[in-house]
Amino acid sequence: MGNEIVCIDIDPAKIEKINRGIAPIFEEGLEEHLKAALKSKKLEGRTDYSSISKSDVVLISVGTPSNLDGSMDVKYIKAAAEQVAKEISKSKFSVIVVRSTVIPGTTEDVVGNALESITDGKIGKDFGLAMIPEFLKEGTAIDDFFAPDRIVIGCHDERTRAVLSELHRDFGCPKLFVDIKTAEMIKYASNSFLATKVSFTNEIAMICEKIGIDVDDVMKGVGMDTRIGSKFLVAGAGFGGSCFPKDVKALIHHSNQIGVKPAILESVMELNKRQQTKLADMLTSKIQAKGKTIAVLGLAFKTDTDDIRESSSLPTIRRLLDAGANVRAYDPQAMPNMKKFFPEVYYASSWQDCLTGCDAALLITAWKEFIKPASDYKKALGGAPLFDARRILPTGEAKKAGLQYYTIGRGSL
Repeated sequence: MGNEIVCIDIDPAKIEKINRGIAPIFEEGLEEHLKAALKSKKLEGRTDYSSISKSDVVLISVGTPSNLDGSMDVKYIKAAAEQVAKEISKSKFSVIVVRSTVIPGTTEDVVGNALESITDGKIGKDFGLAMIPEFLKEGTAIDDFFAPDRIVIGCHDERTRAVLSELHRDFGCPKLFVDIKTAEMIKYASNSFLATKVSFTNEIAMICEKIGIDVDDVMKGVGMDTRIGSKFLVAGAGFGGSCFPKDVKALIHHSNQIGVKPAILESVMELNKRQQTKLADMLTSKIQAKGKTIAVLGLAFKTDTDDIRESSSLPTIRRLLDAGANVRAYDPQAMPNMKKFFPEVYYASSWQDCLTGCDAALLITAWKEFIKPASDYKKALGGAPLFDARRILPTGEAKKAGLQYYTIGRGSL
C-alpha cells in the first residue's frame, strides 16, 4: 500500500527467513506477497531497533500468552514497550500502536507508563499511543487484511487520530474511533462471542446425536436468521489456536479480579475442554485402544495453517497414548510442529499411508485432501471404523460403502 516497513524480531533465524523470502508460518499466498514486498525494497527484517527512531508508526505485535492461572502474561508487551521507549526520537512525533491482544487498561498502564517514564515525554504531546485490535483469521489473514469488516482504532488525542486515519485511508470498510480501553475490550468481546458460538453449536450437536438428526441441518436453519448469522455455527472437536482459548481465559481471570462472575464464559471453556477429547472418547467406547494402532488425520487446529496451539489433536493424541494405543498421524503442514510434542508418534507420508493397517481412524481437521468418497476410506480402512469430527461424508454414502462411520453431531447410521 506504499508504506515502508521494517519487521523487527529478536529471533535471528526468523528474520533471516523473512529477508530470504521464506514465510516463517504457513498460509497460502503468503510467500508470494513477502517476495513481492522484498523486491519492491519497501520491506526488510532486522534484529536491531535503530529504525524505530525514524518511524512514523511503531506497531507492537508480540505475544500475550496465558499464565498458569489463565491471566495474560504481560512480560513480552512490557519488554517491547521498554525497548521502543529507549529508541524513539524526541524530535519526531511517532505513534506507538499496540496490536497485541491485551486486557483493557494494559496499553495505557503498561505501555504508556513505560514510554512516559523512560522518555520523560508526554502521551499526545511528544508521541502518540493507540490500540488497534487485529481481527485476522489464521489461514486467511491476507484476505482478511485487505477486506476487513471494520477497523477499530483506540486513541485519545487528535494528532494520533490524524496519523492513523491517514495510515488506513485506503481501506473502504467502516472505521470506528473509540478510547483505548474500549478498543481493547472490543477484541476480547469479539473473540469470546465467537468462541461462545462454537461451544453452543457443540452442545446442540450433543443433543442432535441423541435424537438422531444432523447438526449441520439444524444450524443451517438457525444461521438463516439474520440476527444470528451462519458463521461459526459448525460443530466439531472444539476450538483451539492462538486466540480463542487464551483470550477467553484471560477475560475470565480479569472478570473475577474485578468482581464479575463470568458464568457464560466459564461454561464455554468447560464445554470446549470436554469437546476436545470427545472423538477419542467415542473411539474408546467402541473398541479397546490398548495395543491398537490408531490413525489421526489432521493435527493443525484448523485447515490452511501449520499452527497446533491448543489444537484438539494434542489432548486427543495424549488420551490415546495414555490408553496404550500406537498412534499414526498425518497433516499436510503441521507435522514438524507436532513432532516436538510427540516424537514417539509415527508421522505418515500421506493420508493413505496413515490409514494403512490401522485398527481405527480419527479425523480432526478437514483438509481438502481428506474430502474423499466413502469408497476411498473403505478401501484404505477395510473393516476399521472412522470417527469423524467434521462430518465430511454423507451418511448414506458411508453406509452404502460399508464403512463403519461415526461422527460428532449426527445420529448413528
